[in-house]
Amino acid sequence: MELAGMIGDEDFRARMRRTAVRQAAGRPLDIERDAGEELVEFTRQKVAEAGKSGTGPLGNRVAPVIDDLVHRFAEVFARTPDRTFRYWMAEQFEEAHDPRVDRYWRLVWIVNGWQVVPNPTPVYPWLVQALRHDRAA
Repeated sequence: MELAGMIGDEDFRARMRRTAVRQAAGRPLDIERDAGEELVEFTRQKVAEAGKSGTGPLGNRVAPVIDDLVHRFAEVFARTPDRTFRYWMAEQFEEAHDPRVDRYWRLVWIVNGWQVVPNPTPVYPWLVQALRHDRAA
C-alpha cells in the first residue's frame, strides 16, 4: 500500500525522474559541479568524521564544522555565509537525497525479496539537517 501511494504521488514521481536522469548521465549535483571536486570531497570527509565521532547534525558540537563549510562554500559562490545561504545549500544538497526515494527502494527490495542494503554514507542527509538547524533558536 505504501509503495502504491508513493507511485501515485506526482511530486515523488517527478523527484524520481530528476534523480534517475542525473544519475544515468553521471552528472553531479549543480552545487557539486560548481563548488569543485576538492571542496565536495572535503565536505564529505568532514561530515563523515563528525558522524563517526558521534556528533549529531542537531547538536552544538556541529557548529564549527558547519560554519567552516558554509564559509568555504560562500567564498566559492561569492555569497554571504548567512542563514539564507545555509538554507540554499541545504536545498541544493537535498536534491541528492530524498528520504522518500530511499524508502521507495527499500520497499522495492522487500517486495522483490532482495537483501535490503543500508546507505553506506549518509553524508547529505546529515549535512542537510545540520544546515537547516537554527542553533540560535
